[in-house]
Amino acid sequence: MKTATLPIWLQQTASTDLPKHKNSWSCKDYLEKTLEHINRIMAEDACATRISSSQGLLQGVQAPVKFIGLLALMIAASLTKSLAFLFLLNAVIFGVALQSGLGLQAVSVRIWLPTCLFAGIAVLPGIINWVTPGEPLYIIYHDLAITKQGVKAAAFVLLRAGASLGLATLLIKTTRWSLLTKAFVQLGLPGEIVTVLDLTYRYIYMFLLLFMEYLLGRRSRLVGLESQSAKISWIGGTIAAFLRMIWEYSQEINDAMQSRGYSGEYIAEPRVPLKLHDICFLFLVMVLCVCAYGGTFYV
Repeated sequence: MKTATLPIWLQQTASTDLPKHKNSWSCKDYLEKTLEHINRIMAEDACATRISSSQGLLQGVQAPVKFIGLLALMIAASLTKSLAFLFLLNAVIFGVALQSGLGLQAVSVRIWLPTCLFAGIAVLPGIINWVTPGEPLYIIYHDLAITKQGVKAAAFVLLRAGASLGLATLLIKTTRWSLLTKAFVQLGLPGEIVTVLDLTYRYIYMFLLLFMEYLLGRRSRLVGLESQSAKISWIGGTIAAFLRMIWEYSQEINDAMQSRGYSGEYIAEPRVPLKLHDICFLFLVMVLCVCAYGGTFYV
């Protein structure tokens, strides 16, 4: 009787190294990229919640007072003709942001990086004499020069953009969303709009978690590489199924709200009297507005 022999690949005893993975500049898989984006959104929201709930300088100001004061400073920054006031306002925003727990990196990335990238690129051609004639400050080449009037106009645009973005960032980062929407009701915004804003913020993260389960389920069932047609087919089917699921959830949420007596009326919380922190904040806003319109910083 002939004995069976093992295959050659089973008879080998010497270990062989597996081929090494080579890094390439190609993009990651679409599932991994989407999961990373969702995780980043969740992390940013957790960080924003931690900052808005901390004991910072602006966190102690009531949301309606904070909204009115920062809006007044935005209007002052957009209408002032004082370059010195804009420097002062940006310095105050920088100091308040640090005292409110935003951190130097957040201020740089959230405020000044977008300002320099977008507003800076837009106003860069305006500093030369071909666009803004005036007194030359630096001769670039023959009749091409940087003018004093062009630099001043560019500084106005950059400082106004930085101040407006900084004030909006302070309002969003130092105020919880639920308190901000309640402030909108106290300031006269219709209750139906506020209800939609509250529900959107509350359920968008639940839908993100459900979408993560979709992606993890797909990733755990994949073996090998997908063809491009398979990717497109799965993405299209998933988007359709997910939108249908969101529609069903919205119907269930609406039925649950109606069964609990919701009639479309938003019940606002009673107004809280002003505290010392709020009065000091309003006083600082008034001083800055006076400086913007005819005060000592008017030039």
